[in-house]
Amino acid sequence: MDPSVDADVLAQARRLTAPEDDVLAAARARAEQAGGGTPSPEVGSFLRWAAATVGARSVVEIGAAGGLTGLWLLQGMEDRGVLTSVEHDPHHHGLATTAYAEAGVTERVRSILGDPGTVLPRLSDDGYQLCLVQGRPADYPLYLEHALRLLAPGGLLVARGVLASGASAADALAAFTEELATDERLLTSVLPIDGGLAVASLRA
Repeated sequence: MDPSVDADVLAQARRLTAPEDDVLAAARARAEQAGGGTPSPEVGSFLRWAAATVGARSVVEIGAAGGLTGLWLLQGMEDRGVLTSVEHDPHHHGLATTAYAEAGVTERVRSILGDPGTVLPRLSDDGYQLCLVQGRPADYPLYLEHALRLLAPGGLLVARGVLASGASAADALAAFTEELATDERLLTSVLPIDGGLAVASLRA
């Protein structure tokens, strides 16, 4: 935790702005046990805010984080919005489908087990208001190529872990971040939280 942050104030802010019910808490516990970089409640509440801000009806996430990110995104999406969640790892995919079932949102989620490099080309151009990138850093440049095609004008791209220390895919992350920052179609900010949280809006 940032040493300039008061732990008691953070705890109060978390209770007020990022509360997690029993379903989210259970999904978090399973995801943390499985490993792979579990987002904090604050990052979850940011994802909810991002989905609500763009009025998301269709969201695609690459990497499922055990269903945790999907549950937060669904809270911010329109009532009939649909989340497409693509996960290559069978165990993490299973954790996500369990979380969606426990939350009673299975009908609002297309939970796809498969390699994103194979699945993403089959998704519709300009069909999504938000794209979340997480998972395998080495593949982030490929994911960006697809995300820019999938996002509708005015859509939002969020990528987790772009500044992760000691990442084995440091070169790929550097290339990904540089492309975000230099693409004239995007307005980009990188926040030093969650291992580096990149947020980019696609100009309308």
